[in-house]
Amino acid sequence: MQRSWQLFKADASLAQALAQELNLFPLTAQVLINRGIKDTAHAAMFLKPSLNHLRDPLEIPDAAQAVKRVLEAREKQEKVLVFGDYDVDGVTGTAILIHALASLGIKADHYIPHRYEEGYSLSLDSVRRIAERGTDLIITVDCGVSSLKEIALARSLGIDVIVTDHHNIPDCLPPAHSMVNPKRLAKEHPSCDLSGAGVAFKFAWALLRLSGSRDKQFLASLLDLAALGTISDVVPLTAENRVLAVNGLKLINSRPRPGLKRLIEVSALKGGVNVNHVYFALAPRINAAGRLEHASTSLELLLTDDESKAGQLARELNDINLRRRDIGGDIKDEVLQRLETCADQQRLCFLSGCDWHPGVIGIVASQIVDRFCRPAVLVGINDGVGRGSARSVEGLDIFALLNECRDLFIDFGGHAGAAGFEIEPGKVAELEQRLNRLAGSRIPEEALKPKLRLDAVLDPAAITLNLIKELEMLAPHGEGNPQPVFMSQELELGGMRCVGKDGRHLKLKLNNGGADLDTIGFGLGYLEPTLKFATKYDVAYMLEANEWDGFETAQLKLADIRPAEQSSTLPKEVTV
Repeated sequence: MQRSWQLFKADASLAQALAQELNLFPLTAQVLINRGIKDTAHAAMFLKPSLNHLRDPLEIPDAAQAVKRVLEAREKQEKVLVFGDYDVDGVTGTAILIHALASLGIKADHYIPHRYEEGYSLSLDSVRRIAERGTDLIITVDCGVSSLKEIALARSLGIDVIVTDHHNIPDCLPPAHSMVNPKRLAKEHPSCDLSGAGVAFKFAWALLRLSGSRDKQFLASLLDLAALGTISDVVPLTAENRVLAVNGLKLINSRPRPGLKRLIEVSALKGGVNVNHVYFALAPRINAAGRLEHASTSLELLLTDDESKAGQLARELNDINLRRRDIGGDIKDEVLQRLETCADQQRLCFLSGCDWHPGVIGIVASQIVDRFCRPAVLVGINDGVGRGSARSVEGLDIFALLNECRDLFIDFGGHAGAAGFEIEPGKVAELEQRLNRLAGSRIPEEALKPKLRLDAVLDPAAITLNLIKELEMLAPHGEGNPQPVFMSQELELGGMRCVGKDGRHLKLKLNNGGADLDTIGFGLGYLEPTLKFATKYDVAYMLEANEWDGFETAQLKLADIRPAEQSSTLPKEVTV
């Protein structure tokens, strides 16, 4: 599907001023401006994210009273339980709080629900089971903000509940002892977009401070878990999330805990662990247990100090993930076959199937969005229950869309980009009809056109290793901070070949009359028959350093390419 190129509107005078103040290339300064960073102080913090930039954890509403309740539980030797979600964010946040409580002398129990037998967050049955354990205090992680009936039941059974969560605040809050959720802060507050693990880290910090602990080294040792949860949950990698991600990745690469060390080994990762390694190697393996079996295996991995046990658990997670990939591949093939002839004719892709594993349909839905630039809703029907996963495109709040069909669901939750639900099989057809009607009026045509945002037009002569090294300061990239994409015009092909397994990748030599630019297009080998040596091309790309045989050279990572005559003028300009 051809993408629409959109060029960020340049602000040459502001870029020059920022560049001079911070001793940057003007191009780097322009990228910062494109990310909404327009003053020197903000830019300096972004380029060198320090733990000193984290705001006081007690600024989060109810944090102080929640800490007071935990310290009271320690004083009375009450039984404390940490209740976490089953995804990476929830599991890492649960591990953070268990480690933090242990440092205060509280040996906390833990409970992670089974994704399919119990569903998301607290349930009435899980509360009753927890009560039977003699629990006095529940601390939730990455869930609980909407658990009205469940927390009311806990309270009636004599159990206090502290909610630590980051999901949107509902109209009616549950009767929790404390509601530690940064969404209760002003929208512009740096803590507002924290992940569940980020909230757990800030709460752990508050616990240590108000307990009188001065062990800053222990708090810093939790940054790896906070970074994993933050990156995996696809929250904006800006403000405090950027601080946690950068410093947590440093810890993972310098002193990985036994579980992560072994997981990195079974993932066959080479060199330093980066954001892409988390997205595509570590997070899928940690998530796999909760998707196919039970997330307690992943939690054990993050809690153990035993190298041998860590190795065993890492291998187990790797095996589960291989099974998950096989199952997901089969479902994806079926879905693509059904969509191939009709996806472009509808504004929302809705499919259901019997025996589709609910642990993988969310991944497949994301792949459908990427391929067709359509929001996707997939429903797997198993054992008399339909479980659905929805993923959205930029500019469409899929949670709000599904919320208009809330009366059809047994259970429902999520956010703007992704949502999940349970539904009776007999109501799936009505859901499809209602969503298709809503899609016709609520999803603008513009949202269904894939876009490529270009940070600047770049003269190939300006590409140097020094520039590339400076641009690396903008990493890690992700939601809210995408990797910069540049455009160069009227380049000629100096060489072309397909490389990799089955010729999947495209290797090009590009030039504009000067030196050749080495270019790699991962997964773009299919373009080779369409490219001609006699044609000039406009090229969109990322910049990276390529090391080979001890030498580093500049390399273009191809994002898109099109004949220059199709774009004699610059792409449409957009502003932040």
